[in-house]
Amino acid sequence: MWSGNISNMWQFFLLAFCAVLLSPLEGFAQTSDDLFNGNVLQEVRLYIHPHDWVNLRLHYLEDTYYAAEFHWIFNGRDIFTPQVAMRSRGLGSRSPIKPSLKIEFSRYESQYNFLGLQNLVLRGNTQDASMMHERVAMEFLRRLGIPAPREAHARLFVNDAYEGLYTIVEQIDPLFLHNHLGENGGYLYNYTYADPFVFEYRGPDPATYSPSPFKPENHFIDPNPAPIEAMVRTINQASDSQFQAMVSQYVDLNGFVREIAAENFFSEQDGIIGDYGLNNFFLYRFQNSLVSTFLPWDKSNAFWAIDWPILHNVHTDVLSKRALAIPSLLALYSDTLRIAADTAGGEGGWLEQEIMKEYRQIRQAAYEDGNKLCDPGASGLLRPCSNDQFDGEVGYMIQFAQQRAANVQAQLAAGQ
Repeated sequence: MWSGNISNMWQFFLLAFCAVLLSPLEGFAQTSDDLFNGNVLQEVRLYIHPHDWVNLRLHYLEDTYYAAEFHWIFNGRDIFTPQVAMRSRGLGSRSPIKPSLKIEFSRYESQYNFLGLQNLVLRGNTQDASMMHERVAMEFLRRLGIPAPREAHARLFVNDAYEGLYTIVEQIDPLFLHNHLGENGGYLYNYTYADPFVFEYRGPDPATYSPSPFKPENHFIDPNPAPIEAMVRTINQASDSQFQAMVSQYVDLNGFVREIAAENFFSEQDGIIGDYGLNNFFLYRFQNSLVSTFLPWDKSNAFWAIDWPILHNVHTDVLSKRALAIPSLLALYSDTLRIAADTAGGEGGWLEQEIMKEYRQIRQAAYEDGNKLCDPGASGLLRPCSNDQFDGEVGYMIQFAQQRAANVQAQLAAGQ
């Protein structure tokens, strides 16, 4: 497609843009709900200069943006937007073979969006043999009433070559905040793992906490990290009798407790209280307030073990340890686990049905994905993943769905 020179390429972009303007009814009849419709295996096509695609893969550890076209094939129609920006993304999941991609629709032209979206993620699921952990976990969180990104599987083509099975992931950004929290004028931080951190106090300098590990996602001129330092200090230094009252000035404790309970239900090995310390969440501080709430992100390492302890790592994280020492919050934690067990069900329950629905939907696309990667045991080493490994991990997920609720209920009955 990019056989011409650079001048011709930009002429193509201009013609494509005019085509969008001249035929608005074709694109604007759809909504983001159609894009994230979990009942459909979506199809996304990206067109990028071949030299840029080579460079993105060669320099996959860099965050360099490249111009591309984004095409979504909906009911046989090509709905597209010209000149989006895309880059490699991820941390341990980055790969030159199957790069996950951040797509920004408004980077080059601030008024551009796609179905109202300014950003989205195309996740390669390179650490998960089933390629379903993330989507199933996020759907489960939403069923529990916890704000979580929408996701859908898609076949991804780049310059008409099939690159593999991906998930389209809703980005946590101002639109997400507005839709789920009713506002977006506060401070959003992406927790970016640097070293094991479990909310221990590391001193009074706000720069100790932001821009690393709490990376600002808005208010870049004045990210105002001082309340993060105050939050961590209060978590550590508030007296037991005053802990709930004082920490509630900084943390939505009920939301935090419900989220870590849900994550321990589906045995999230790399989450807020995972095995490496804090990881994989966004923190949003409400506008005109000091109170922050946690938003889940990246559930590749969910469904780790059927017999996962329901109090796993609760006592190694300062915030969860102190919060669950309060009887009312411990009761909320246990109630959330009970609700999660009821929601998941056992054999034939919702969780098994969801896994089977997704498996039937993606199976052929997964088999045909020659770029499949996975990381058994979270070794940190991505390696080629076979169809047998894909089927085997799906089989394990079905076992998890059939047995986990009963396991959790037994642990609750035993007072563990």
